[in-house]
Parts: sequence; structure tokens; C-alpha cells
Amino acid sequence: MRTIKHPLSGAVYDLTDRGTILVQKDGATGEFTHDGVWIQGEIKQADPHLCLWIGGKQVPNGAQQ
Repeated sequence: MRTIKHPLSGAVYDLTDRGTILVQKDGATGEFTHDGVWIQGEIKQADPHLCLWIGGKQVPNGAQQ
């Protein structure tokens, strides 16, 4: 699972096995798509850039353009 803590809000963003993003802060949670669209939970807003960074297409290390 990929995990990152948001540098400003302190919320923790986790990639789930289903490919959605789980956001957790102060005991509340919310689930979002890879582009930041709310699916369910108490937290209804997330940073779409961070969601995409964690849940978007991953480029292999050393990929050439």
C-alpha cells in the first residue's frame, strides 16, 4: 500500500487494494477515486493532486521518453 501524509493538512492518504484512496484524519475517514472524487465517508474533500499522485498510473523507474 502506498501511503503519504499531506504536508499541510496532516491527513494520511493510503492507496487501497481496490485502487481507491483512503483519507484519514483525527479519527475520520473518507474514500476517493484516483482523481479526488468522493465515494463515501465522513471526510468529503481531498487534495486531488495527492490522490492522483498516489492512485494514478505509475511510471516505471528509469522509463525513457
